[in-house]
Amino acid sequence: MHNHTPDATPTILADIVRARRTHLPNIAHRIRNIPEPQPSTRSLYHNLKAGNAFIMECKSASPSLGLIRADYNPSTIAQIYSQYAAGISVLCEPERFGGDYDHLAAVAATTHLPVLCKDFIIDPIQIRAARHYGADAILLMLSVLTDAEYRTLAAEAHRWNLDILTEVITETEVARAINLGANIFGINNRNLHDLSIDLTRTPTLARHVPDDAVIISESGIRNNVTVRTLKPYVHGFLVGSQLTSQPSIDYAARELIYGTTKICGLTSPAAAQAARAAGATHGGLIFEQASPRAITPTTARTIIAAEPGLKFVAVSRSTNAEEWAELAAIPGIAALQIHSPYQGSVDAEHALIDTIRQATGNRAEIWRAVSMTGPTGTAGTANQPGESDQAGPASQAEAGQEWARAVADRVDKLVLDAGDGGSGTSFNWETIPAELAGKTLLAGGINPQNLAEALAAGTAGLDLNSGFEYAPGKKDTGALNSAFDIIRAYYPHDPRA
Repeated sequence: MHNHTPDATPTILADIVRARRTHLPNIAHRIRNIPEPQPSTRSLYHNLKAGNAFIMECKSASPSLGLIRADYNPSTIAQIYSQYAAGISVLCEPERFGGDYDHLAAVAATTHLPVLCKDFIIDPIQIRAARHYGADAILLMLSVLTDAEYRTLAAEAHRWNLDILTEVITETEVARAINLGANIFGINNRNLHDLSIDLTRTPTLARHVPDDAVIISESGIRNNVTVRTLKPYVHGFLVGSQLTSQPSIDYAARELIYGTTKICGLTSPAAAQAARAAGATHGGLIFEQASPRAITPTTARTIIAAEPGLKFVAVSRSTNAEEWAELAAIPGIAALQIHSPYQGSVDAEHALIDTIRQATGNRAEIWRAVSMTGPTGTAGTANQPGESDQAGPASQAEAGQEWARAVADRVDKLVLDAGDGGSGTSFNWETIPAELAGKTLLAGGINPQNLAEALAAGTAGLDLNSGFEYAPGKKDTGALNSAFDIIRAYYPHDPRA
């Protein structure tokens, strides 16, 4: 049988492996008196096979980024990951990644999920150590192992019932992995020579992997757009730096998995807590007396204090800068959503936005709600979108598009709605300007029946409200949980179909 050797090992990787080899005597000494480890009973393969999965990684540093997280507590991070992931990866290489077997043990003791020992494994002693400290799976990199070395290490892993994530970066390595019997393929999008990212590697190599194997995309998974783009080709993703580099790992995990999703019209602490638990990133608080979802600043403070995991958005139709300043001063308000009607001209729109931003001292983002069924009550005014009070649907849509384009550069986000908002009706989502989709939340008339269609509109996020209530102002939290299951599973199309 041929003993294929790895391709020329990149310099950075070669340096890491060379250093790791010098650590082997210390690892052997560290576990010299341990009893025989018990086989693992937690299957990473089983958890990943269902698809739509994430291996979330505990990582404090990397060669490409340096120190990622100074206040690194793997156990605390694992508690967060356990809400969202199919498995947890733990860096154990000490010099370039700040890892340690103690981190592995802490995570294994914290989570119910299978734990992957992320290391540069070149010797069976590392596998014995990994299992002793709680690993249920290991990483084997074909870029640093011959076929014979892989088989030796795989046999040791199977001895402890450990799953193997086999990392591949070339078509040749995919063929080797197939020949070696790999059942979890990790396609690394990183160029190990210069550390650059090539996301086309995942679809390119995935087509060569057998149907009964699990495919994981690694490196460069930085946002929900990337997740949805690559999801048709893989069962899941391995993500580390994008999570542990963020101030709030929990928020970063929700944003990665679900994208930006706002639950608007929250009226109670319990509803806010349920929204965050379901996967929401933002909570909308309505300060408009005419709304059945209206709350007071006092109630807002209670809701915000009860759920610090959401970024809260104050929603009002006011054009009074002082009133907006009062809302911005509420601790925990991250954004101000201007829901007032069209101001009669583009200049007046700009003036309103600028005045509110100045009055609030940039303490919060400024969002502008735009009616995509045409500005109401002001059609035909000079320097404003739309030209006729009798405008039909086409010109109404054009007016909404012009309004959105006119204010897009002035605000942090657009919220595209129908009419004045809050009506539970939708507009023609095909009229959303493509160039604005990346900073747009889609609102209006979204419900469980059309949620997938709303996702297909391709905006940066969704704004969910009355379509997920059992009564005005009363969120149906069961429906929200189901909605986020749909959001998590969604991707635009399957190119393999």
